[in-house]
Amino acid sequence: MAEEAGERMLDLKNQACIVGVGASEYAMVLNQSAGRMQTAAMRAALEDAGLTKDDIDGYTTAHGAPEGTDYDEFAVQTGLTLRWASQYWTHGRWASTSIAQAAFAVSTGLANYVLVMNTSISPRGYARFLPHRSGWNEGLRDVGGGQGQVNYHGLDTAGSATSLIAREYMNQYGAKSEQLGAVSVAFRKWACLDPSAVMYDKPITLDDYLAARMIAPPLRLFDYCLTNDGSVALIVTTPERAKALKKEPIYISGHQGIQSSRDDFAIFGRPGMGVAMQRAYDYVAPPQPAYAMAGVEQSDVDVAYLYDAFSIGVWTTLERFGFCKPGEAPAFCADGRIEPGGAFPLNTNGGQLSGSYLYGYNHIAEAVKQLRGECGERQVPNARVAQWLTPFGDSLILTKP
Repeated sequence: MAEEAGERMLDLKNQACIVGVGASEYAMVLNQSAGRMQTAAMRAALEDAGLTKDDIDGYTTAHGAPEGTDYDEFAVQTGLTLRWASQYWTHGRWASTSIAQAAFAVSTGLANYVLVMNTSISPRGYARFLPHRSGWNEGLRDVGGGQGQVNYHGLDTAGSATSLIAREYMNQYGAKSEQLGAVSVAFRKWACLDPSAVMYDKPITLDDYLAARMIAPPLRLFDYCLTNDGSVALIVTTPERAKALKKEPIYISGHQGIQSSRDDFAIFGRPGMGVAMQRAYDYVAPPQPAYAMAGVEQSDVDVAYLYDAFSIGVWTTLERFGFCKPGEAPAFCADGRIEPGGAFPLNTNGGQLSGSYLYGYNHIAEAVKQLRGECGERQVPNARVAQWLTPFGDSLILTKP
């Protein structure tokens, strides 16, 4: 039955496109409400597309109040009139699904222009005015939080649980801290080319990485993502409507959804590793439906974006999707391969480790700008295919027409 369902999969290829991207300022502390940051991001996206707020009739977000603003409240605050809206569970795993839902909405006539938004507030920033949101809330889930922790064992933070995955990976494959540090250093180099990045003017070396404090061994300070204030917006419509707009549209060509099973439960542990509830087995990356839908090969990807809440997730996600075999990711990321000028440009905005923590939505906005050729010093030459991929197994492929 699963194979039959796959054969009946709705083909999203080039039925919708992204025509506007915008963001608020990104900073550790902005002292702005979620609504104010979202309004700034929306205005920037409207200007980018050449639209007005009266054109927007669809809306989707993964973060309602208090981290963001609920769809109905935001519509009232900004004067939007919506005929289609969607809002997810407040967690950092819905970026590709939000874009896919927007594509469904415009391609089926449920909306003409869908505003996709997401917002982050830092415990040191606006969240300090909200005592119930001033700390990590993963432990509030009944069991097995997003990183595979089980609360009655006491592992109710993302870093402590993910550190166990990192340790197991290093034990299995003999990877070294210096190799893990290469990921953080590479993304900081990209961030230093992006004026909007939180760490734009703060370069680090491998020696800086190794000298940084250990938080949850083997994870050091620079293995952790940022926590910052900010908001990002994208506008999705049909190719027909895009013809009349300001910027070149970027097509939503391929998508595959979040996967969930025993082997997917520990999200930064690639299937087969045997961490948490997983089975231990020799993992071989299966065919990825997003490529088939988009009509591209993995080798066609010019620039990639990856959910990097922790540096170890870069290795496990690359292996999950078959860019390299199990245990080969440290070598794959070595020798400047993922840095500016390298053969595999990855997270050209600095990622969540050094650019901004917006749950991946800012990565997708960056992918759009790369395919348009708008990224200045960090521009990847002749980029035509961009891929977003995550440790959850979902992916999005964007293409230049």
